[in-house]
Amino acid sequence: MLWLIGLVLLLQASFHWLLEQVTVITTPIFELRGLGWVLLLLGAWLLAGKVKDQADG
Repeated sequence: MLWLIGLVLLLQASFHWLLEQVTVITTPIFELRGLGWVLLLLGAWLLAGKVKDQADG
């Protein structure tokens, strides 16, 4: 039973160590921190498009 507790603690520590960088990278994505900038850039891109002239066709 003691070796099982030790194995679980070792696995938890190794998963935390291995996945810590993934957590740091994906947290801003999941929290949508950059959503305002993305919407602003998308709006600017849409407004910067060429307007089709009525005389052209």
